[in-house]
Amino acid sequence: MATSTQLRQRIATGEWDPKLRALYGNTEQELCRQRARYCAALEQFELYFGPGRQVQVYSAPGRAELGGNHTDHQHGYGLAAAVTLDLVAVAARNTDGYVRVKSRGFNKLDVIDLTVAGPQEGEGTHSASLIRGIAEGFRAVGKKVGGFDAYTASDVLRGSGLSSSAAFEMGMAVIWNGEYDCGLAPTELAKICQYAENTYFGKPSGLLDQLTSAVGGIIFADFADPASPQIEKIHTDGLLPPGMNLCVTDTRGSHSELTSEFAAIRKEMEQVAGTLGKKVLGQVTESEFWAALPELRCKCGDRAVLRAIHYFEENTRTLAQRDALQAGRFAAFAALVLESGRASFALCQNVYCSTDVRHQGLSVALALSQCILQGRGAWRMQGGGFAGTIQAYVPRELLGRYHSEIERVFGAGSCYVLRLREQGAVRVG
Repeated sequence: MATSTQLRQRIATGEWDPKLRALYGNTEQELCRQRARYCAALEQFELYFGPGRQVQVYSAPGRAELGGNHTDHQHGYGLAAAVTLDLVAVAARNTDGYVRVKSRGFNKLDVIDLTVAGPQEGEGTHSASLIRGIAEGFRAVGKKVGGFDAYTASDVLRGSGLSSSAAFEMGMAVIWNGEYDCGLAPTELAKICQYAENTYFGKPSGLLDQLTSAVGGIIFADFADPASPQIEKIHTDGLLPPGMNLCVTDTRGSHSELTSEFAAIRKEMEQVAGTLGKKVLGQVTESEFWAALPELRCKCGDRAVLRAIHYFEENTRTLAQRDALQAGRFAAFAALVLESGRASFALCQNVYCSTDVRHQGLSVALALSQCILQGRGAWRMQGGGFAGTIQAYVPRELLGRYHSEIERVFGAGSCYVLRLREQGAVRVG
């Protein structure tokens, strides 16, 4: 194990280039950026926690949702891909039983006493609650965890639908898994992180975000048994044909304060399921649902009914998307992407918040994408919705125009050309 100063020297002289290429691609521009980024993270670790300490560096990717919008938490299918936007963490073990985490862009240093168990008052909406919940998750499966100090630098857009929270959670989990030799598999780490987000942070997320960050590549998951989801990894080179680019636009409207809007989708879907004597929609047959439609409208309301229809349609569509990817039929996949985008407007109703109709950045970005790409690509909202990001599949000949028009409307740096990533959360070295 090396000190932070030694690692900075190795990275600066190119010794880590093969590792960085494996994670971020082969372009010299990106390689230079990542060298500088890693060196800066190591310098910041020294600033906050002192020089001369032996450290490890970890990486956990964000993810792009490819299909399965609000289906995973109903025990349906999910389809997502890890991306090269990631969280990098520099970490060192300590012996005092505390976890201290300083994250770039946040003023507060999170300090967690590992002898104090359970959710703590005042922590519920902060990253400290996630760290504490992950520690409890390790203990719940019989693993002993100790303290560490860490500095994190994340390129995953916060509150944007690229799962910055899952990347942070997986970053913390792989630190404990690596520093304390816990030996947990990626799927086990994902479940621990979901537990922390649900129980300690209070966000009722499904498992797909954490799974994708943990495993990497393109993930198709069947959540019929959420305790043991069936996972299929599709290699990332099977998604985009030559000349096609996956772009994500940050509409600069954070959804980090919209937890109640997300929770309402799950609550309404489960209200419909409950009326039919089931816990989640994945346990309800579509024929049962349509037969009970008059009763469901009366007891649950029309928005809940429409969101249930979205679940059944999106679940079927996600399976078809997987089949199209495996067969290399991108045109069929793209047509399904467009259908999913329309369903977000008409059925799930999570493209904009009905209580704030003046701000509809996602809607504007989708309309602009349609204007530029009509008949040449595909576009949809991604993530939980209401604010954040959209995705678009853009052919090379339209990429320059698309990028410039998007940034003319949403500002410089709002349009990202994503690269997919085979690796999940890992110790880089």
